[in-house]
This record gives sequence, structure tokens and C-alpha cells, in this order.
Amino acid sequence: MRMMRKYARTISGVTPLAVMTMPLSCPGECLYCPTYKDFPQSYTPESPAVLRAVKCDYDARKQVEMRLGIFREMGHPTDKIELIIMGGTFLAQPVDYQYAFIKGCYDGLNGVVAKDLEEAKRINETAANRCTGLCIETRPDWCGQKEIDRMLEFGTTRVEIGVQTLSDDIYKLVRRGHLVEDVVDATALLREHGFKVYYHWMPGLPGATPELDMELSRQLFSDERFRPDGLKLYPTMVVEGTELESWYREGRYQPYDDETMVNLTVGIKSIVPKYVRISRVLRDIPSKYIIAGLKDSLRDIAREKMKRESLVCRCIRCREYGHRAQAGWEIGEPHLVRMDYEASGGREIFLSFEDDNETLFGLLRMRIPYGLSSLSAGGNGKVAFIRELHVFGPQVPLSEKMEKAAQHKGLGKALLQEAEKIAAKEFGSHRMIILSGTGAREYYRTEFGYTCEGDYMVKPLQPQD
Repeated sequence: MRMMRKYARTISGVTPLAVMTMPLSCPGECLYCPTYKDFPQSYTPESPAVLRAVKCDYDARKQVEMRLGIFREMGHPTDKIELIIMGGTFLAQPVDYQYAFIKGCYDGLNGVVAKDLEEAKRINETAANRCTGLCIETRPDWCGQKEIDRMLEFGTTRVEIGVQTLSDDIYKLVRRGHLVEDVVDATALLREHGFKVYYHWMPGLPGATPELDMELSRQLFSDERFRPDGLKLYPTMVVEGTELESWYREGRYQPYDDETMVNLTVGIKSIVPKYVRISRVLRDIPSKYIIAGLKDSLRDIAREKMKRESLVCRCIRCREYGHRAQAGWEIGEPHLVRMDYEASGGREIFLSFEDDNETLFGLLRMRIPYGLSSLSAGGNGKVAFIRELHVFGPQVPLSEKMEKAAQHKGLGKALLQEAEKIAAKEFGSHRMIILSGTGAREYYRTEFGYTCEGDYMVKPLQPQD
């Protein structure tokens, strides 16, 4: 019997595939974090990704192969895979294990076992199941230059930082183990190397109030030191076995009631800029492990409340072509839109194709560093970074086209050509540098004349300054 296809899984244009690392110690001692013996830090024994990993004895290649098989049974295309590494603080684990785990993931996608990571990545450039994006979660204090260099070797394109809040007082109270300054430094370093940057954000932590959470959420986007590309909203919940459960039992902590958290979520969604994607609004923890706090996702509840109050969330996910088409929106013709903003000491240029209702068909993030980059040609040439190029809508296999789809219709090409023109003409850039998933390298190589230099795809530009 064929498994039922969940169209929402690939409606954003790629197939996300999550793998879980083996249970290893985490450098953090956060009092809200689930810690179960023999299971990865911050996850419960029955979290979906954990259950899958246990079946495979946490073997990376086996997890990938199992998920690919399930996707095929469900009718999902698997040629554009976004690989997501889960399980505690991966970058704090033994370095040899990190390399072996990532190589195992590529081997699972490729269907062959390579001799080393570099060969596995090279095979994946033209494999049937290509890794077009690779995401790693980490802490701000485990995101220095050494960790950046490793992530580049792994083929990482997106990094999710456990930021949680922007208050040193709250960090100290919950024993987070780092400062806001570490968030600032990690964000800047990631951007300087071309990564997409997502934050995990936790309203309702001990020491917070709804008013403070809203104030800090505004700071996320008003302060150019932050301004992440994406957010995962993780309302604080009291999970079984955590120290926070003891605080709750002793009356030292009380989570926000559901109405307060709904109102706060609506407030956050209503101020999120167009360049941000809110990809989650609740942690994926089975309700049986939640002692107090929210147990169900707020996305639909918040959407209905915003509709009643004539508020609009302009985040990327809420505007994506695929989601709006599925919801019955009237879709118009796309036109090019440009948005500029400052972030982490550089200029961010957000190019998109949208219709008159801001329905989003595709986007490109370009960064113009202020000053010279370490990747400047000969040390004296101006460069521009493309940190993301994405066309939305139901995923279309590389060899096909669909009448009612945004992919493979030239939108990506138009965005990239516009970015190259802006970089050369307005900013005098000598080189365009793209941090690309290994599975997307062939696209940039054959379609646009980019060549691979180290961990990047690079193309010379003709500056007009």
C-alpha cells in the first residue's frame, strides 16, 4: 500500500531530511533542556527524529537511506534535499565523529561509500539525490572561526543558533553559559562567510515577562547587530525531568498561559520583516512529556487571531507561493522587488519576485561587506556574497516542469543576473561568491559559469565604479 503524500513537506521547493546524531554530552547546563539517559541532549525518547535514529542505531547513512525510501513511497521527489543535522550541540562533539557523520550523510544520498568527505561531496554534485542545502544547529559560544571552517568543509549553508533571548540577566538565571555579545559575534562571523543565519527564540523563559519578550523581539529587527534571516519560535515549556520542572513544582516558575502566548506570538509575527522566515512556532516534543506550557502549535491559532484583528504576517513562509496557492489565494504575476538593510557591518540586499499581494515566488540574499573580505581577489578586490537563492512552490524534479509551479521557469536565473548587475554596477564588486550546497554547484557551474574555489562557487565580475 502506497503511503499518503504530505504535500506540505515539499511545498517550499526542497525536501527536508533530518538526521539525529548519537547521544553525546552537551557543553550547556540550561535548566529548561530535556536530558534523557541514552538519548540526544534536548530531545525526548519519542521525538520523531529520535525514534527514526534509534531504528538505525544512529548511523547517519542508514538514517538517510531510510528517509529517502519513505519519501519515495510517499511520492516525494528526492533530487533536491535539504539535510538537517539534529542532536545536541553537534560542533562540540569529537571532531572525528563530526566528519564521519557528515560523510555518512553524503554516502546515504549518493548510494555509494566514498573514501573521504571530499570525495563524497564531489560525487554528490551530480548524484540522483543532491544536497542543495545543509543545516547545522549550534550555540553562539560554539560558533567561532574553527567551527566556521569545519562547517564550510561539511558543505553547510544554513546555521541555526540557539539564541533564546537577548538578556544577559536571563542567560545567567537559566545557566545558558554565554552572553549576548557571543550572539553578536557569531552572527557577524556567519554572515562574513556567507551563511544563512536562523535564531531559535524562546518567549517565556524564567525572568522574562510578555512585555520584555516583545521588547526584545523588536530589538531582533531594529538592532543591525542581529536581524536574522529566519526564526524558530519555541515558547518555553516545562518538560518532564528538567530542572525547570522542579522550579515549576516549587512555585518558582510559571509558564505563560495559552492566551498570553498566543497574543505574544501574534505580536511577534506582526512585526517580522519581509526578509525573515518563521519556520516553526513550537518545539517538536510529544505532549506526554510536557508538564506545563503549550502543547500544540500556535501557527493556525495565531493566523486566525491575526485575521480577526486585520493583522498580517509578512514572513517568508506566510507569503510563499506554494502555501498561498494551497490556501486558495488568487495568485498574480510576479515582478522584481528589492529591499536593502544594514546587518552585522554590511549591506544586505533582499531581491524577490512577488505579485501585488506580496505572494513570494523566489528570493535572493546578497551581502556587500563593508571593507575587504578575506576572500577578496589578491586581498584587494571587492566581493559580493550570495547567501541564498531559492524559488518556492511545490518541488519540481530537476528534469521536469509543471504548469502550475514556480520552479524551473527562469526566476532563479533572473534573480542571479540582477544580483550580479547590482554588485558590479553599484558596489564595484570584482567577484561574486556563492556559498552553495554541494548539490547546487553543478547548477551554478553549467548555467552561469561559476567555478569552485575551496568551499565556494566564484565568478569574476566587471566592476563599473
